[in-house]
Amino acid sequence: MSYLFLSCTEKIIEKAGRVGGTWRENTYPGCGCDVPSALYSYSFAPSAKWSHLFARQPEILSYLEDVSNEFNITSKIEFNNELLNAAWDESHHLWVLDTTTGQYLSRTVIFATGPITEAQIPRLEGLDTFTGEMFHSAKWNHDYELTGKRIAVIGTGASAIQFVPQIQPKAKELFVFQRTAPWVLPKPDTDLGEFSKSIIAKYPAIQASWRALLQIVGGDKLIIPFC
Repeated sequence: MSYLFLSCTEKIIEKAGRVGGTWRENTYPGCGCDVPSALYSYSFAPSAKWSHLFARQPEILSYLEDVSNEFNITSKIEFNNELLNAAWDESHHLWVLDTTTGQYLSRTVIFATGPITEAQIPRLEGLDTFTGEMFHSAKWNHDYELTGKRIAVIGTGASAIQFVPQIQPKAKELFVFQRTAPWVLPKPDTDLGEFSKSIIAKYPAIQASWRALLQIVGGDKLIIPFC
């Protein structure tokens, strides 16, 4: 068996064409983070560019791409290359990795595929005969116009909580079906504005202190608006 040895210390195999993970794949209306931006970011790469206390999807994706480029991670990624199989070769004490572009050997493999890489469609009676437009929020069809339509939303997970208020004004009728009602509280979002961003950029200690406070009190449990 012939193997293609990696010529570098590390290699990242990515089946998509760009970095971003869930923030690349999810583009539904209102998509964003429910954790304050100062906390939902790397401690070694703080950003003064956040437009809101809670960042939106485009900003998070842009942030991840900036960090990937700044720390020379992008150059180590093989995009559009999917891992098909990983097997341990006991005789050579190496991992054998089969991908769509070739085969590799590695002493160490870290699987960072994430738990939500594929959209989960519920098995509901009648879906196979439904003739209307149907799509998962993780694969949002931006070409389909929702204005004036009768819309049914199945589920009230984190995604639905974000996009339902966004599409409701457009819909003629909107029905939401849920199995278990979650607790829903208003998100105290704040437009940081150019002045706040300039202050944060000039005095990084402010953001560092805010991040530390959020970590102490629990950023996703107790939110104190900052502006």
